[in-house]
Amino acid sequence: MAGPITVTIAGITGKFAGLLSKHLLTKPNISINGIARNPDKVPKELANHSQVRIFQANADDETALRAALKGSQVAVCCYLGDVKLMEEGQKTLIDACIAEEVPRYVAGDWSLDFRGLKLGDHSQKDPMKLVQSYLEEKEKETNGAIKGVHILNGIFMEIFFSFAHVMDISNIEAPVFNAWGTLDEPWEATTYEDAARYTALAAADESAVGFLNVLGDRKTTRQIAKEFSEVYDIEAKAESSGTLDELRSKMSEEYKAEPDNPRRWMSYFYCYYMMNGSTLLRSVDNESYPEFGKCTTFKDMMERTGSPKALSKVAFM
Repeated sequence: MAGPITVTIAGITGKFAGLLSKHLLTKPNISINGIARNPDKVPKELANHSQVRIFQANADDETALRAALKGSQVAVCCYLGDVKLMEEGQKTLIDACIAEEVPRYVAGDWSLDFRGLKLGDHSQKDPMKLVQSYLEEKEKETNGAIKGVHILNGIFMEIFFSFAHVMDISNIEAPVFNAWGTLDEPWEATTYEDAARYTALAAADESAVGFLNVLGDRKTTRQIAKEFSEVYDIEAKAESSGTLDELRSKMSEEYKAEPDNPRRWMSYFYCYYMMNGSTLLRSVDNESYPEFGKCTTFKDMMERTGSPKALSKVAFM
């Protein structure tokens, strides 16, 4: 068995962090230092686990962060917040890692391949690009004492069905899958569970550095509508909402109308930059870990939820 490993998870109270912790704790040689702004919000089952210690720290408190990172072999950022937290909060956490000689930092990514974007293309992804650059800069400055790990997974499958505004089941007798473009552009998606399983393996693997890609499924809108029809025995149509050029105009219009309200325009940006191919994963690394096994596919998710209504609420399950 491998030697003892301490994984520090910043943002331990979040959904993804909870799944990651569950999979890490299946290994008796792994212990977790969890960082929470409010430790009272950490689930009792996790906080009381014999392999877990909880530390209170704000994202801008480097001294408190260092106390949690001390003696760790890897840090995982599970922050979820505004662009300031996702950039400045991560930079402070990286600085604390360097001070405590933590050799690897798993950035708060779990997204489409943002390397295909330029700064300003998609404001919600700018922090990922800036953190990547910061990590590369610090790796050079420290002669490799800190190395970045970036895990990419497309979009979360639960988000696709619940929030991407692609699936319209308001008329269950005539469901429609709406997307922009030709409907033959691929969607790439991975469940929270599978992304967390993969991250747990990468966190425990001291050789895992750089960009790692995990993928649950890659299907076009037409293919997803066809699988929906097969699983639920309900004829589903695939309809185009317009060309990608029209989508670009729409997302620009929505952003300009209310730039401080990402909920208004964010899904358009995700759709555009995935549909135009610029953020598709460049490779798939599922087989890097033989024990990782099979991922949940779009069709698996449909079969698992059992009904179109349940499928539309899968992000809340």
